[in-house]
Amino acid sequence: MSDATIPIDGTVYAVLLNHRAAVDALGDAANEKPYGRPPVAPVLYVRPANTWSADGTTVALPAEIDAVEVEATFGIVFDRATSHVAVDDALAHVRGYVVVADLTVPHASVYRPAVRQRNRDGFCVIGSGVFDADLRDARVTTQVGDEIVASATTAGLLRDVPALIAEVSGFMRFDAGDVLLVGAIGTPVRVGRGDLILVEIEGLGAVSLAIAPTPETIVPSPPGGGTGRGRAQRATVARLAASPLPNPPPGGEGACRKGRIAWQGAIHDVTEHEGRVLLADGRTLDETQPIWLPPLAPAPRPRSIYALGLNYADHAKELAFKAPDEPLVFMKGASSLVGHRGVTLRPRDATYMHYECELVVVIGRAARAVKRDDAYDFIAGYTVANDYAIRDYLENWYRPNLKVKNREGTTPIGPWLVDARLVDDPMDLALTTRVDGKVTQEGSTRDMIFDVPFLVEYLSSFLTLQPGDLILTGTPEGLVDTPVGAVVETTVEGIGTLVNTIAADERD
Repeated sequence: MSDATIPIDGTVYAVLLNHRAAVDALGDAANEKPYGRPPVAPVLYVRPANTWSADGTTVALPAEIDAVEVEATFGIVFDRATSHVAVDDALAHVRGYVVVADLTVPHASVYRPAVRQRNRDGFCVIGSGVFDADLRDARVTTQVGDEIVASATTAGLLRDVPALIAEVSGFMRFDAGDVLLVGAIGTPVRVGRGDLILVEIEGLGAVSLAIAPTPETIVPSPPGGGTGRGRAQRATVARLAASPLPNPPPGGEGACRKGRIAWQGAIHDVTEHEGRVLLADGRTLDETQPIWLPPLAPAPRPRSIYALGLNYADHAKELAFKAPDEPLVFMKGASSLVGHRGVTLRPRDATYMHYECELVVVIGRAARAVKRDDAYDFIAGYTVANDYAIRDYLENWYRPNLKVKNREGTTPIGPWLVDARLVDDPMDLALTTRVDGKVTQEGSTRDMIFDVPFLVEYLSSFLTLQPGDLILTGTPEGLVDTPVGAVVETTVEGIGTLVNTIAADERD
């Protein structure tokens, strides 16, 4: 099916454990290790654009997966920016609702929740229209072939539509076109190859899909044709490391440092020139003059933002966690991003809100089943992120809840998108954080547990990375609390220094 039949164009968020049947299925495990207790805040995740597929689609499973679970749900589609909305006003922000069949590879844990199991291509099947409906007590059925195999009602939602909007918008912003899936209604249905599935919601409509009878044929994205940094880059890095001579200037024709600013009532794409901001008409500005935006050109579809937890062994030790055996990946929404010299709000009740200086990888072209030896060919460039976390809101094994990691403006990014051809070796860059001028964090990208080529290989092994997608690669040890008024500077060697100020959130 064509993407034109998918009636949404924003970030798709989803909720876990929002129906009585889902909580009952978790049972006593919610009070046992590793969870400790049921979650207090909504457990959210992101359904990136690679997962979207249209009504009537056929989903092919890779050879190693014999079955998937289908979760029947619906999405709330927002028609305006929505933040800190009261329950009584919540429905005024809703354009309508859409039926969704949400697929996942069966797994026992709701920890994190697992990107590898949920974010595969085509796993979020979206109905063909957005409609108004009364969904307070609507029957939801899942049919496999000619048999209805599951039935439940929306009355079992723990947070109904107004309550869910009010609670989630209290810590993050939805933009017009964004969607919030209310979570599995009833229990998921396990299906396999050759099955035909119909999810129907009373008064709203239905969505259908098929599981292909034969395994998926994965065609790897060919190397080359991108930034030209693959094997050639590694050979250059090896030669320079073995040479006593100074490094020659890196880069190539057209390589530059790009940014985006607001200046004199317009948005400008700019470049860096001799430490100043160069506009297209030749004027230059000091970097303190404009309003900085994230240095990312608009993408044809919502970009996916992948972030790494515990990707430096010293940081894992600092937080008393065991270093992971597999990348701990979670996702963020675009509303969390803010530009260079922006302001990040600190909640009134926060007692420990810390920065995380991170190298960001920006994908340059579609990447599927990429081998690590070719990974650099798919990278357009790099930038700097400061991925703030409010540790007060961590909930044991449900972390990192989006209440911790996806608050509006809590991910400063920029100032520049640096062309990959200007970076000799992204795996040997110093990271430094200063709070009010004092160095509080120092590290190097060479200490990553999972390096950049591995991360591109890992993610592209089960999903398609798209141009403009971001990978936030984690942070080293050295975290401190950032009080109201603090000026935080996060620097990645050769990429730039990102400046951010902490202000009080008077809305909380």
